[in-house]
Formats: sequence, structure tokens, C-alpha cells
Amino acid sequence: MPLISLFFAYQENSMIIMLAYVRVGIVFLMLPLLGGRILSHLIVKNMVIFITLIGIWPDIRTIPNIEQGWLVLIARECVTGLMLAMILSLPFWIASAIGEVIDNQRGATISDSIDPVNGLQSTTMSSFLSFAFGAIFMAQGGMILLMNALVQSYRVFPSGSSLLGAQWAVAGKLVHLLLENSVILAAPTLITLMLSEMTLGVFSRYCPQLNPFSLSLSLKSFIAFTIFMFYGFGAMSEPLMLLFTLTPFYQFVLPAVGN
Repeated sequence: MPLISLFFAYQENSMIIMLAYVRVGIVFLMLPLLGGRILSHLIVKNMVIFITLIGIWPDIRTIPNIEQGWLVLIARECVTGLMLAMILSLPFWIASAIGEVIDNQRGATISDSIDPVNGLQSTTMSSFLSFAFGAIFMAQGGMILLMNALVQSYRVFPSGSSLLGAQWAVAGKLVHLLLENSVILAAPTLITLMLSEMTLGVFSRYCPQLNPFSLSLSLKSFIAFTIFMFYGFGAMSEPLMLLFTLTPFYQFVLPAVGN
């Protein structure tokens, strides 16, 4: 009899871990800091995910209602994990977008390369800012914030909860936040580069023999890096860390929890 009870306990806990793995696994796959380019080995990634599940086990061991079917529960966890991953990845995407906007303005998009953090083609400035914000995130206790976010997501929206009434418009608000914050944080550099473009235009009008536009990339790069050096890392450390919050997740799931 003890063996039979042990078998049923193992089966029950395995199903709970499987559901929890769906949500946490999607977060780990989408988060640039823990993506496939950083934790490239599948065994290492799965070990990290299972160690994380052990750490948050008191909050994930709630037995879901299996009357709806496991496929329905897994689909709900996929949607929940996808939304949670998008919310937690937002600061990293903003940091990358800042570099893209600045490099586009200074005319350096010709130097696109593969970003080892995101695994996508990006400019030099974008790759650098992705690495820089990753270092800032880790230095300011980002992993603790990530674990707290996962725990709070299960406390607010346990596994198997219904998504009826969820606010799907939150996904559109995330895109708005991405565009808004990337442009605002890059605005001082963009304005300075625009003024330098106007100055080069006036200079080329009166001194066409010097061909000032041949120096525009070097000049604008120097101006962009100088201006960004004075405010950039401070702007990335505080405003972007404040965006690492579950407030959009609460706005997404709380109406569904109320139903």
C-alpha cells in the first residue's frame, strides 16, 4: 500500500511540475538574459528551470482542476507564460530598441550583426546596450526580482485558472510602452544628432569642396557616444528596472480571476 500511495503522489506531483514547467520554461526561453544564446545547452537550461521550480514549489503545488482536460490546462499555461515572458522581457527589449534608434539616426545600420543575447540581427549599439542592461540587471539583484515575479504570478493566477475575462488589450499596451520608452530615453541623443545634421547641411552649403558628409558617420558617432555617456546608463538603470514589474500582468489576469 505505501508503494501505491507513493506512485499516486509521484503521478500527481509530476503533473503539477509539468504544468509549472510550461509557464516557467516559456519565460526562460523568451527572457534575453536567459535565452538560448546564453544558456545554450539544453540540459543546463532544463536543470536551471527545475531548480527554479524546486525553489518556488510551495506556490506551485496547488492541484489544478483536471476535469477540463490536460490539453486545455497546458494551453492556458502557454498563454499565461507567454504574456508573463513578454512583460518581464520588456525592459531588455527597450534597451535593445534604444540602440537601434540611435544607430539608425547616426547612419550605422550598415554594421548590423548577430546579437549574441537576443539571437537576432541588430546594430552595434543595440548589442552593446543589451549586454550593458543585462549586467545592470544582474548587479541590482535581478534574479531575485525574477524569482519574486514568478512566485507572485502563481499566487495571483494559479495553474489551471480560467482566462475568461482576461484583458487582451494589455499586449497592445506593451507595444506602446516599448515604443514610447525607447524613443523617450533616446531623445537627448536623437535631438543632438538632428542638430548636427542641420549643421552639416549648412556647412556643406557654404563649403561643398570639403564634402562634410564623408565625415558625418564619424562625427555623429562621436557626438552620440559622448551625449549618451552622460545620461544613458543612469537612464537605463532606474527607469528600465522600474518597468520590471508585474503590474501589466495583474491588469491582464485579475479580471479573469474575478470571474
